[in-house]
Amino acid sequence: MSYSVQDRPTPAAGYGERDTELLSPATQVVGDKDDYLGNAPSDVGRRISEDQLELFVVCQPAEAMLQQFGQLAPDFIALHDIGTATSARLLAAVAAASSRKLQTLVIRRQGYGVALATLQFVELPAPHGKHLRVYTTQIDADTQTRHQLAQVLLAHSRLAVVMIGDLPAHALASSLQPLREAIVQGPWPNREVLLVPLAAAATLPTLAAGMGTPGGVAVRTTPQVGRPADAWSFISGAWNRLNSGVASTPMARPTAPPAVPAYAPPPMAPSYAPTQPLELNPMPVTAAQAAQAPPPAPAQSASPWVDYLRRCAAIKGVTEACVFDLDLQRSLAHSGTQRMADRLAAKGAMLHAVITDSAQVLGLPAGSPDAALTLDQHYLLLRPMPGRPRVMLHLVIDRQHGNIGLARAQLHQIDQALLGQT
Repeated sequence: MSYSVQDRPTPAAGYGERDTELLSPATQVVGDKDDYLGNAPSDVGRRISEDQLELFVVCQPAEAMLQQFGQLAPDFIALHDIGTATSARLLAAVAAASSRKLQTLVIRRQGYGVALATLQFVELPAPHGKHLRVYTTQIDADTQTRHQLAQVLLAHSRLAVVMIGDLPAHALASSLQPLREAIVQGPWPNREVLLVPLAAAATLPTLAAGMGTPGGVAVRTTPQVGRPADAWSFISGAWNRLNSGVASTPMARPTAPPAVPAYAPPPMAPSYAPTQPLELNPMPVTAAQAAQAPPPAPAQSASPWVDYLRRCAAIKGVTEACVFDLDLQRSLAHSGTQRMADRLAAKGAMLHAVITDSAQVLGLPAGSPDAALTLDQHYLLLRPMPGRPRVMLHLVIDRQHGNIGLARAQLHQIDQALLGQT
C-alpha cells in the first residue's frame, strides 16, 4: 500500500472553508505500518497485545528464530537451567522488581495458527527508547523443539546465563557436556557465558575452563548464590561490564551494588555514542519476593514449624522431614541429617516446578501439587502446608518401616492440629 499527499480542494459552492475541511480532511502520511501498529523494527514477532507477540512461520521454530536473529541482530540475555528450574521464577522476579510485564512470544504455524512454541521474556529499558529482552529457555514446546530453541537463544544471545542446581560432580560434568559440544561445534556467535551455581560445586571452575574455545568464548563462574534472586547482581554486573568496554576480569562477589556504567554498543558498532546508562541494576531481594513470599516472621513464630516437624518425624518410617519456603528454596525447619536440610528444600522446589510445568504443558490446572514418589527403598512425599501454599513439606520415608497411606492419614491429623493453632 502506498501513501500520498493530496492538495486540499477549494471550497465548493454553498460550502464554507470549515465545511470543506470536514468533508475532505487533510491527508496524514504514515510512513511505516509498524509505526502505526506500535511494533519496533527490532522486535522478534508482531505485537498483538501489551504482553503477547506472535511469529508465524513456515519452517521449524528454531530455524525461524535463527532467521530473525540473523536479520535483526538484537542484543538480549538468555537464562538457562541445568539441574534446576529457577530461570522462569527469576525472570518473573525481575519483571516484578522493575515494574515490567512478563511477556510471551508465541510461534505459530503459518496458515493454521497452531502454536508450536511459547517463549517467555521481559523487556528492560535501554538507551534511546530501546529495550533489552531477557528470555528464559523454559519454553512450552515439545522436547526436541524446546532443546533446539534453547540452543539458538544461548548461541545468539549477547550474554548467556546458565543456572546450575545441586548436582554431584559426575552428573555436573555430563550435564554440561551438551553445552560444551554446542560451543565447540558452532556456530556460536555468543562470546560470553556465565555459569551461576545455586549449590556448592567445587569442580565447576575446572569444567568451565575446559568449555571455552581457543577462538574466545569466555565461560565464567560466579560464586555460589544462596537463592536465585541473588544471581541478578552477578548477571547485571556481567552485562554492564560486557557493554562498557572494560577488560574482562574474573568475577567476584560484590560487597555493594555495582555502579552501572554508560551503555556501550557491541564491537561491530563503534560509532554509536551512548547518552544514558542502561538501567540494569542489581535487583533487591525484598522486591523480588514481595509479590509471593510472606513477610518475615518474628523469631518466636518459628516454633509452630519446629513443633510440626517434631510430629512429622514421629511418623513411622520417616527418616528426613523438611518444611521449606518454596520461593526462597530455604529450609524453615528440619528433622534428620543437618546437611540434608538445604538439599530437601532445593530438590523439593525442583519437584514442584517440574510438576506444575508438566500440568501447564498438558493443559491441566496445577494448583498446589501434593505428590508421592516411589523409589526402590524410599518414598518421597511433597505437599503444601495448610493455609500456606508457598510453604511445602518434603518427607523421606523408609519403605521397609513405613506405609505411605498411613503416613498420609497421620499428616492429615497433624495438619488439622496445625490449623487449630493458627
